Amino acid sequence: MAVHSPPTSPAAGSTGGTQHRARFAVTGWVQGILGAIATFLGAFILLGGDEQSVGLGGQASWQVSEIDPVWGVGLLTGGVLVLLFTLVRALRAPDVPTAPVAEPHGGWSDVAAHAGIFLAVNAFLWVQDIALGDGLNYAYWVTIPWGIGLAVHALTQYTSTHRSPVASR
Repeated sequence: MAVHSPPTSPAAGSTGGTQHRARFAVTGWVQGILGAIATFLGAFILLGGDEQSVGLGGQASWQVSEIDPVWGVGLLTGGVLVLLFTLVRALRAPDVPTAPVAEPHGGWSDVAAHAGIFLAVNAFLWVQDIALGDGLNYAYWVTIPWGIGLAVHALTQYTSTHRSPVASR
């Protein structure tokens, strides 16, 4: 039984560089999101009124007047530094061409992945919303529009796979 390996010529593209680029894209997004959250929270703690609260709601929230301003300065400074680091890293990242994909993704496997992520994230949000003890406050604001998007995704896939041959000419 022969084992075939993909070509490793420079013209075929560098998979190591592509993996590095993809890894940077994920960590870059995570760093950017965390930096933005820290910057927002720091600014909110420093600039928010004493009556404002920050947190998840219910027992998991604090009045801004109860939080030491040192936390606000630390979050704001740290968030801005993380955002700057992410920006510099993105600008200095080598521009590596992506390798061609052997099989295109798509179809019902993408719809199934979308549905699985939808179920996992929304289950967590609903459990969290109910566990805070105030009843339902926000989970449906995520579930409804995302559910519409999932339905459109499934409908689009359904119509693309059930097109009549005459209509596709």
